[in-house]
Amino acid sequence: MFRGRYKLYLPYLNGSRGILALALVFGVIFAASNALGLPFLIGKVLPAAFGDEARKAAPLMSWPKWMGGQPLFYLPKGHEVAFAVAFLPIIFIIRGAGEFFSTYFLNIAGLRVVEAVRRDVFARLQDLHLGFFGRMSTGDLLSRVITDANAVRLVLVDVSSDLIVQPLTMIFSIGYVIYLCFSKANGYWFLFCLLVVPVAVLLVRGIGMAIQTRAHQSTISSSDLNSIAVENLQSAREVRAYGLQKRESARFNLASAEGLRIQAKLVRYEKGLSPLVEITAASGIAVAIGVGASIGFTADEIFSLITAFYVAYGPIKRIGGVNNRIAMALPSLKRLEEVLTAQVEVADAPNAQALGRVRGDLEVENLTFRYGAEPVLQDVNLQIPAGQAVALVGPSGAGKSTFVNLVPRFFDPQEGCVKVDGFDLRQVRQADLRANIALVSQEPVLFNESILENIRLGKTGATDAEVREAARLAGALEFIEAQPQGFNTRVGERGSKLSGGQRQRVAIARAFLKDAPILILDEATSALDTDTERSIQQSLMQLMKGRTTLIVAHRFSTIRDVDRVLVFDGGRIVADGPREKIYETSELFRRLWDNQSKGIA
Repeated sequence: MFRGRYKLYLPYLNGSRGILALALVFGVIFAASNALGLPFLIGKVLPAAFGDEARKAAPLMSWPKWMGGQPLFYLPKGHEVAFAVAFLPIIFIIRGAGEFFSTYFLNIAGLRVVEAVRRDVFARLQDLHLGFFGRMSTGDLLSRVITDANAVRLVLVDVSSDLIVQPLTMIFSIGYVIYLCFSKANGYWFLFCLLVVPVAVLLVRGIGMAIQTRAHQSTISSSDLNSIAVENLQSAREVRAYGLQKRESARFNLASAEGLRIQAKLVRYEKGLSPLVEITAASGIAVAIGVGASIGFTADEIFSLITAFYVAYGPIKRIGGVNNRIAMALPSLKRLEEVLTAQVEVADAPNAQALGRVRGDLEVENLTFRYGAEPVLQDVNLQIPAGQAVALVGPSGAGKSTFVNLVPRFFDPQEGCVKVDGFDLRQVRQADLRANIALVSQEPVLFNESILENIRLGKTGATDAEVREAARLAGALEFIEAQPQGFNTRVGERGSKLSGGQRQRVAIARAFLKDAPILILDEATSALDTDTERSIQQSLMQLMKGRTTLIVAHRFSTIRDVDRVLVFDGGRIVADGPREKIYETSELFRRLWDNQSKGIA
């Protein structure tokens, strides 16, 4: 069963082979005691212990006649009743110990598997390009990392217990039936009653296929519900500002009702399996009683056979449950596989070169980039010497942000190349390249840690004094020291405990601390009010000194002192030069500048 679809997940069991081997040993002990204990007690031990002297003296078990018929063992003479009394508790002690240790070791292995899969899925997400996240919602990805990873445990480990124990129990039970049948003349006729077993197996398979279809629908429904919840929680302010509470509740209730409808069908199929198997088993046992009576089995032998027969059907029900659980887990496994096997479109070349600290010379040659069929950038050629501050302006959708995303190699162009200090970015290590680039974006992301640790992300291992100096250069020291715990104040999720200007200053301090030769300011002040922008602009001007700086700007107040302006339109650079010259020669830039100057835009 683990071939094909499950082959991808088998390596996760490698670290738990010893534990799984122990689980298998105790599983065999449990299966044998469970399958043989009660039938042997009813059919052999009790009749012998409480029978006449001849029954007590007869062997409890003998080899079949066709194997010689020699006795295997007898009741202990003089202690027959004591043996019968002690037999069942001992069997159940052995059975309980086998079940406990088997399930314990399997669950320990299961926890390890879940941890390893979740770790690998999360690590894979770190390597995937930004376009992948554009196609997936946050709620959907969260569901894959947390919920779907448990499906691997379900299939590979929890189910493994039943796949090991239940078939063994059935084999031991049927083996006992076969042993008794061959010990009796014409007993082989009784074996035809076992033909009911394939009928039960077919029932299990048919219901399992129906469950798999519903389980796929249930997984999609659960992911949609998760996405709605995450989206709502991330937009709490907007929901209340626009009075969307009822609308959001209606969306959630609709998705929840659809999930309930699908889950109800799953429960119907899942819970219907057990009664169907029991009815089949009862039919088989009824036939067995009739056949046994016609052959000449004694009452003790009939009771023993019926018990063994019934024990054999228990595993069929459990295996049916296994099949159902596998069917329910399969959609989650497919969703995990989409992440684990997703193509890493931006990867280091096998012979990628190490890159030390660069000067910051940027060069773009014949560059064309597409997200889909239509090019976002086309035929771009450009040289930016180290230390130059360059503004990228133009209407929305002109390709400015895409251009700066190519510099840290968040994407690779379909045609042409981007070079830093003469090195094609695809021929150097990504970690080395990005160590030379600092990014300050419109909405800086802060992690729910202390201000100190958020700034220290710019330089791992920086001393507290270095962090403090970076905060001073960014103009953030005053507000940080005013916080209840100073630098040790936690900023909340995405920096929610700080104002927009404070978050931006922490991001600028992080860039100061990184001290990278290339700086990207992606609309770094567009979300701030004018006064805050003006104060932060001074920190940015200091940060830009001596660095190759790319500034994506819709507010032209941030580009008054740049060395050069690039005007983008329709994916092309339509003007390039000093601001004053571009104002004179580019109608598009002049219109954009004048509109902002007049307060129209």
